[in-house]
Amino acid sequence: MGDAYAEASTLLEEGRLDDAVSALEQAVESDPGATAPLVDLAHCLFALGRADEALERIDAALTLAPGDPAIVSAASALYGGAGQDERAYALARRRLEATPGDVGAALDVAERALALDRLDEAVSAFARVRAIDDVPEHEIYAYHGQIEAELRREHWRRALDLAVDATRVDRQGRTTDVLAYAVAQVFGAGERPTPEQEDVLAALAESRREHRLLHGGEL
Repeated sequence: MGDAYAEASTLLEEGRLDDAVSALEQAVESDPGATAPLVDLAHCLFALGRADEALERIDAALTLAPGDPAIVSAASALYGGAGQDERAYALARRRLEATPGDVGAALDVAERALALDRLDEAVSAFARVRAIDDVPEHEIYAYHGQIEAELRREHWRRALDLAVDATRVDRQGRTTDVLAYAVAQVFGAGERPTPEQEDVLAALAESRREHRLLHGGEL
């Protein structure tokens, strides 16, 4: 695959996706056992809006290397991007089983469980993220994920307890409105203005997005 793959890499750097597809297909033909050109081809096809073809290529890569965490991660991302959330979730779990100490893998499972409204699983997965992410400044993000799941399933008291715990590690005050909202749900709004649920969930989603970027990018 050498020359064709090198050419494809240059074309990708130049943003010439259609030409890169042709070069990558040549690379695949010349070395059917190589996974790198298949993965790159899948990403390239997906970027061109050819999702079905992209999934065929990433499945071929998975067949060649079913236990490769990088390929499983790429497959999860592509299936998620194609709207096949169940398949994306299953692949995310496979990746985590292969790399149980990988924070990005645990976060992927948590995020995809949340997307599927598997809220019990999301809470557990975010708790796992908290346990294995050894950067103290990151703990707040996992707390926010747990709180979002609890709010979405209307477990107000549990959301409040988590928000109280989160304020202890929140150095930027991003949990203040979340805490106020949870307090209002448990004890009533009283006379103080209460943040809107839509705004609180949007802030929590933004916190999760920041955490994803710290561990390898968007879903």
